[in-house]
Amino acid sequence: MELERLATDILILGSGGAGLFAALHAFKTKPGLDITIATKGLLGKCGCTRMVQGGYNVALHPGDSVERHFMDTIEGGKWLPHQELAWTLVSTAPERVRELENEIGCFFDRNPDGTLHGKAFAGQTFDRTVHKGDLTGIEIIGRLMEQVWGRPIRRLEEHRAIALVPAKDGSLAGVLMIDIRRGTLRFVSAGAVLLATGGGPTMYRYHTPSGDKSMDGLAMALRAGLPLRDMEMVQFHPTGLLAGPDTRMTGTVLEEGLRGAGGHLLDRSMRRFMADYDKNLERATRDVVSRAMYAEMKAGRTTPHGGLYISMGHGADRTLFHGRCYLPAGHLDPMAGTVRRRRGRKRHAWRQSAGRQRGRQFDRVRRHCRRGDAALDCGQPRPAGTG
Repeated sequence: MELERLATDILILGSGGAGLFAALHAFKTKPGLDITIATKGLLGKCGCTRMVQGGYNVALHPGDSVERHFMDTIEGGKWLPHQELAWTLVSTAPERVRELENEIGCFFDRNPDGTLHGKAFAGQTFDRTVHKGDLTGIEIIGRLMEQVWGRPIRRLEEHRAIALVPAKDGSLAGVLMIDIRRGTLRFVSAGAVLLATGGGPTMYRYHTPSGDKSMDGLAMALRAGLPLRDMEMVQFHPTGLLAGPDTRMTGTVLEEGLRGAGGHLLDRSMRRFMADYDKNLERATRDVVSRAMYAEMKAGRTTPHGGLYISMGHGADRTLFHGRCYLPAGHLDPMAGTVRRRRGRKRHAWRQSAGRQRGRQFDRVRRHCRRGDAALDCGQPRPAGTG
């Protein structure tokens, strides 16, 4: 097979938020650079950033501070995060949000007085999650994609990187790729290579990030002799949709805004159990909520199908979600479940803010899971090999 060749000044692998931002900043710094973005999918249609529902944590509001955001980050990470990197993250977040709005063109939800709205999220002592309904990632990636299209930045779509190729002097010569569309090999030589390829959630049966995240970049780095760190820090979302065995919607996030907006986690007797595990209740950090859910399930305090409930509202007129918790490959992967909804119930505030697209998605789930006025528990057998 003939090897095609291409040369560029900067090669960026990955087209999520990090990759697209890097390309725009490189072009802004030196417009004459030859910049190339390579992605295994389509630009703007793949990557984990696009899958973000909740929002972007940033200290912007009166009463909040960068120092407070920093301490929430460090304490939420049980003092394990690299503190200099954490400080860089929180201290530059206001600049990034202003750039997203003023230069990239993103529109985030606002309060009646025109200030950016801050949503309540877990592990925070202040409501600081800036968002666009529950479609924040689509808003950010859509606008970044438009900015990249408007500049002379080369795009190699449906190109899968398979190896970092070293030069004779020990430096990096470039990257070997497969052109998925044509089935040919292409070697891209580059003055600099940036890995923005994300992680590998697809090693698990159920996952909420983009399905094209298969840890290619980390594998290439390891084969090239580069060190990897903190590989045990796998993040799981505590609550996700379990819609039955005949739909691919199983695993869809029941996003953190549900708990931030007042959702309660309940066992089979409708007892709110998070008080047994953390003083912050449902707004504890994701690892705490995940372990609490799993402990309740292991103790047998579940629904007949092995699930738990998330309650929105009070009394008889409330929406309930139920689900279960899996333990794949020795890691915690809790999943919540199907929708139970009483006829005539008005849309909740969290759903109104999600926009019509998110609303239509939940309408489809309800039609699938409901039989008349009764709630339908779409339980399914526990997958083989799980705890």
